Amino acid sequence: MTDPVGFITLAITGTGGGAAKYSFKGLGLTRSVDYQGSAETSAGGTSTLVDNDATWTDNLFNGAAAAVTHYVEITSGPSAGTTYDITATTASTKTLTLAQPLAAGVANDSTFKVRKHWTIGDVFGPNNEGGLFGGNSGSADQVLVYGPGGVPVTYYYKASGPGGTGWRSTNSTSAPEVGRVIYPEEAIVIKRTQSADVSLVLTGAVKVGQSSYPVVVGNNFLANVCATNMTLADSGLYTADNTLTGLKGGTSGTADQVLLWNGTGYDTFYYKTSGPGGTGWRSTNSTSAPEDTHAISVASAVIIVRKFNGAFNWVIPQHPTTL
Repeated sequence: MTDPVGFITLAITGTGGGAAKYSFKGLGLTRSVDYQGSAETSAGGTSTLVDNDATWTDNLFNGAAAAVTHYVEITSGPSAGTTYDITATTASTKTLTLAQPLAAGVANDSTFKVRKHWTIGDVFGPNNEGGLFGGNSGSADQVLVYGPGGVPVTYYYKASGPGGTGWRSTNSTSAPEVGRVIYPEEAIVIKRTQSADVSLVLTGAVKVGQSSYPVVVGNNFLANVCATNMTLADSGLYTADNTLTGLKGGTSGTADQVLLWNGTGYDTFYYKTSGPGGTGWRSTNSTSAPEDTHAISVASAVIIVRKFNGAFNWVIPQHPTTL
């Protein structure tokens, strides 16, 4: 079975003649599935996966010198939705070598899918066909990609000058970044310096099955990986197990927080577990007004502030559920 395809419009807000504007985005779609199968050898803790029925060729799912181009998603068992970069594809042994050890819940005979990663060139166009403003590191629109720990790297389209033209990071005016991988869960913040809005259409596959991405202590900038809105209540962020599977509830001061960009600032939410005004999702503006149905919008990003000790995997149920 192939994943359904669709498109998402990334609406990037212009300045309207004022100060720079920010748009908090997630991609919401994956690349199409390049391979799917069942791995006879795929035990948790190991960094290899063997599919005896595979017909792939050497290095099919990775670039030269083990460069990451593709990833594996486990699609069965308790660790379904976890993902792993591929560093080697070996035809003779029908083996994929992974950059990360498989999660403890992955067992032999697990099913899996292989997809190619999105890159900056795929999303915004190798020559900036998406229409962001090109220039130098100070004048161009900026694309901030947030990795682990909430630390961003800033990219822009360099339009002229020494070091050539093309996608660059602010760390180097000459090193090409068109192939920089954007992981499914990575949040993207676009700083727009020009007056007009930009609408960027992304075509891809609608992800089927649950997703699973790590949340660590501190600030986590993550994407809505689904092709539709999800609510706080059905996001899977609060599970009542605040150690292993979800956020810690409590008061507005003690609970973990979820921050959503509203166009000019952040709305802050938490899961209230006791006290006057009932329990459930609330904003820091009110301890009694229910926010369970507040949306984490399609193609948007979310900031998760993990105050409580310990990392966990955010398991996101399939959205839409009818697929």
